[in-house]
Amino acid sequence: MVAFNFEEASQTLFCLFDGRMDTVNSKIATERFNAKLSEFKGNAEKLRIVIDLGTVDYVASEFLRFSLSAAKCVQKGNFSIVNTDPQVLKVFIIAGLASILKVS
Repeated sequence: MVAFNFEEASQTLFCLFDGRMDTVNSKIATERFNAKLSEFKGNAEKLRIVIDLGTVDYVASEFLRFSLSAAKCVQKGNFSIVNTDPQVLKVFIIAGLASILKVS
């Protein structure tokens, strides 16, 4: 569902999502993400977050909410979503979030 890898040199938290990010899976992923993020209390201003959706073929509105919430945890410009399936990218575009969240 979600795996984390922290690269200390660049202060980047890579979050690799897998499977369908429906409402239930998105809520579970949010809980896991928040638990992981709590490890960076006090250092969040330098943190970069990269969400990798390479193996995700569906996102629910709950995942869009998660993405917005995650982006607010770091400074502007330090959040991005990469390896997005064209159909998933379309959801972010229709919602008006593709450019705000740097989705590619």
